[in-house]
Amino acid sequence: MGALNQNVFLIGFMGVGKTTVARRLARELGVAAIDVDSYLRRKCGFDASQYYRHYGEEALRRLEAEVLGECCKLGPAVISCGEGIVAASECRRILNDQGYCVLLESSAQESVSRIHSLRTRPLLASGCNTQELWEQRKPLYDQVANACVQVNDMSTYAAACAVMQLLKDRGVYQD
Repeated sequence: MGALNQNVFLIGFMGVGKTTVARRLARELGVAAIDVDSYLRRKCGFDASQYYRHYGEEALRRLEAEVLGECCKLGPAVISCGEGIVAASECRRILNDQGYCVLLESSAQESVSRIHSLRTRPLLASGCNTQELWEQRKPLYDQVANACVQVNDMSTYAAACAVMQLLKDRGVYQD
């Protein structure tokens, strides 16, 4: 059995497959998969979009930083992050300091085409300009990413395999 020597964060735009890839990757690596949004929901009883509606963006970003820090203490693990996690400087600091950050990247159009239900995507349901949001987030993803895996036209299984190989190549995971 191999060893993961630090947390691995999966970041990227909505619909890119972070949660599913994290589960597959964690199973292959023999570690836990932690979804920051699910952890947040269990912690406070609201999902991120509900929390945002009740308390505002600033409060949500503070809570995300707190939750991300707590998730880091559970590792080494594969941690999937919500698409907006990079919006707060404290979260970017944690991503830089507490593990290895892999950007799962595709175009805004490709990412959105993967989303089957708007129920869990309030930004899409409200008619947000996804291309504009993607353009705002992209420099922040690039700022914290240690590596990038292009996932356009790639299954989540293939994406997990690509990330696993990258982690082996970079010494983050040893067989």
